Amino acid sequence: MASLTNLLGGGSGGGTIDHRKEGLPLFGIWGDNSDQNHNVNYRIYDSGFNNVGSPWAAVCNSTTNYRFGMLSDASHSYSYNDHGTDVSHCDLTSQDYTTYTCYLKSMYQVDQYPWAQYYTSSKDGFISFHSYHNITESFEFTTAWSKLNMVLPEGIRPRRLFTNRRQTMREYNPGQAAGNGPFDHYDYTSHMLNTDQTYATGTGYNEKNKMLVMVHSGDEGSNTSKTIHIFKSSVCLNQVDRISEYFAALTSTEYFTDTWSSNNNRNMTVAVGNNEWVGFGHAHGNGIRYAAYNCKNGTSLGTTGSARLYVGWRDFNGSTTTAYSAEQAAQYYTKFNTTWDGTWGMIYRSYYYYGAGIDGWCMSLENPRKHISINQTKTSRANPYMAWGKTGFHGGYSDNTDGESWRTYCWSFDPKDSDHTIDTRCFYGHDNSDNSNPTSNGFQYVSNVTNRTGNYGLTSSYNYLHGGFQSTVYPLMCGIDWWGNYGNGDSRYGGKHGIDATT
Repeated sequence: MASLTNLLGGGSGGGTIDHRKEGLPLFGIWGDNSDQNHNVNYRIYDSGFNNVGSPWAAVCNSTTNYRFGMLSDASHSYSYNDHGTDVSHCDLTSQDYTTYTCYLKSMYQVDQYPWAQYYTSSKDGFISFHSYHNITESFEFTTAWSKLNMVLPEGIRPRRLFTNRRQTMREYNPGQAAGNGPFDHYDYTSHMLNTDQTYATGTGYNEKNKMLVMVHSGDEGSNTSKTIHIFKSSVCLNQVDRISEYFAALTSTEYFTDTWSSNNNRNMTVAVGNNEWVGFGHAHGNGIRYAAYNCKNGTSLGTTGSARLYVGWRDFNGSTTTAYSAEQAAQYYTKFNTTWDGTWGMIYRSYYYYGAGIDGWCMSLENPRKHISINQTKTSRANPYMAWGKTGFHGGYSDNTDGESWRTYCWSFDPKDSDHTIDTRCFYGHDNSDNSNPTSNGFQYVSNVTNRTGNYGLTSSYNYLHGGFQSTVYPLMCGIDWWGNYGNGDSRYGGKHGIDATT
């Protein structure tokens, strides 16, 4: 018999599997040939690069007046020239969100939440592009940068949408439409110990320790004054019916103040660790900064940031060039994502302009003091980055697959490695399977990166997938709304990691 916790999620499951838990990550590949006689192929792959989506096909003649399947989607029927501007062939270089066929490949398309800015796709390969006709910078919620950065149990992505702005938290129906409005609202001002800074500009939540950490600034622009509040409750935010219930059950509240400089305060990103250390990261100049603070309540650490800071703020260790963030438009806020197993997180931004390449920090979510920078310096032929396998990320590659298989930048971490005093090992793929499974006894295709000061430059590798067309094609990589039920036939994974999603 299912327990109430199993039905609601957000707490100890007592041996049951949390209904929110998904199988290993899936991703989509869209390929087309970019002319008026379109060949289009869209496929869904699992983390082992196996095709798991349902087959779909259509044949069209020389005119675009004949439309089938996704070619008749309203998003592509403006002036009746479906795919007159191709979807995947556009080369994202310096274009912004208004050039939608290019921006589809922006790194900013995907974060830890299961919906993307410009499209939706199911695990069966049913994809629909959102209408571009009323495109604005608020395509994603105007306050999308205020979404809570969630640290959740294994296999779980956020299925409730909480935002935090000024001194108010709200809950929305998950998805895109800004017009749907919130259905819950709570002004938590009375619970704050310091109200000098009134603009909430970054919030993180950890489900394991029920800790909510929020940054308040003097404005939503570049004001440097910061007040960081630390709330702990006896109830889980993802399990309450009303936001007020979380604050009514607070067990401790502390705060500290500090001075942080940033391009724009809407870039502030918060990763709350299981050990109650917290990682803060944000776009800064053309790079990205990161620092870890001790946010353990009840240890008499005081109200100054210097008493809680681990070593100090660290500027990005990798390469930088001209890159834009939330000061240009709301949807270019610094992103947050986590591995499927919830052991590692990533705070990241584009390397170049509005979405090509990546500059980021990866941190242990057990201990955010363990952190390294990652970097990929593409200035064109971009794709988003997303969770991959049990404990990794991949993406970012959209070069021509004519004559060779599609590549991806993929890397993984040791889920048990949380010691910030030793190097971090980044595992990655190769172009040859025999080489990635070598005859030697030593580690190969692993980069040992010095904590805090080290950088891993991402390495592409073949995965033997074709691009979707027999000639010139630049595949588009897509996130998937639902990765499949864990433990069922569509999850592609089982074993010890499924004993209990929350224990």
